[in-house]
Amino acid sequence: MSNQEANLKTYRANCHCAAYVYEVTLPEISTASQCNCSVCYKKAALWVFPKPKDVKFVKGDPATLTNYTFGKRNFTHKVRRNIAPREVKMAVLLIRREASALHAAIRSCSSVTWSPQSQANMRSLRMASTFDGASSLGTADEPPKFTGLEPTAEVEGGELYTGSCHCGAVTLALKSKPLNKDSTENFLECDCSHCSKGGYVWAYPKKPQIVIEGGENLSKYMFGNKYGRKTFCGICGVPIHNELVHFTDEELAAKPEKERDYIVGGLVFAPVNLRVINGLDVNDLNVGRFHGYSASQPQYVEPNERTKELTQQNNAYIRRNGTSTQGLASRYVARRTLSSRPLRPGLE
Repeated sequence: MSNQEANLKTYRANCHCAAYVYEVTLPEISTASQCNCSVCYKKAALWVFPKPKDVKFVKGDPATLTNYTFGKRNFTHKVRRNIAPREVKMAVLLIRREASALHAAIRSCSSVTWSPQSQANMRSLRMASTFDGASSLGTADEPPKFTGLEPTAEVEGGELYTGSCHCGAVTLALKSKPLNKDSTENFLECDCSHCSKGGYVWAYPKKPQIVIEGGENLSKYMFGNKYGRKTFCGICGVPIHNELVHFTDEELAAKPEKERDYIVGGLVFAPVNLRVINGLDVNDLNVGRFHGYSASQPQYVEPNERTKELTQQNNAYIRRNGTSTQGLASRYVARRTLSSRPLRPGLE
């Protein structure tokens, strides 16, 4: 056995709802590659490069994921959608394919949490390289345009910003004070189990400051305390905003006072992911950090706690179909899904 083989480590990766779980074997992850193409930026993707044979799906059939491709169509992004009456549950699993190569997006790995700044409770990754995908992949096209009515809010010294998902099915307009490094607005990255997978950079405008067009194309996902719905474009999978749940007076009255005050206080806001804003680079902003993994209840259970169950499900799939889900794996795997982080208290 070579030294490199001896140093290999198996990571477990998953979408947040754990409908899709896979394992990837490669040297211990300490660096990541970043692509500046239009879709990787909006999804905050960070990449590693395992061999195709070293990726194995242990739950979920990757053939059932929705395909999204663009530009020169060298790559395919995979999106998971599960449609129920009046509610669309979607988890984004970044898997990219090109010929026989494979890239894995590490935000799906629960043992590797990306943070631009090192924190005592987070493992910080070093950027091995930045790939100019905007030029080489043919994705440097004009961003989709917002054509709706402007927000009604009056903001002193405010500017109008527009943004969109990648495919243009969802667009938005935001009226805000200037979004730059001198801004006094509150921008946050959260390391909770969901936000760390999506690489969100949150701003908290009030509802009259934002207008979203194409809402019928939004998919929505709820988890944890179910105070809000994380929204995504149902076509390209780009995360858009947090849609807070409206509770009736009776429902609010039944909740503890502290919880009730928290909900009511948040209803005036429309939290938005700044990665969707056209012409804005979130790396130029002064972004704070919120340790949401520990701040929230109920706890999020990583799929690596259900290893035996997942293995049994995969074996059952093989008996039914005569093949492993491994054989259906795509050729590029996204790194924000990988998983071996110890469980910590987390409310989403």
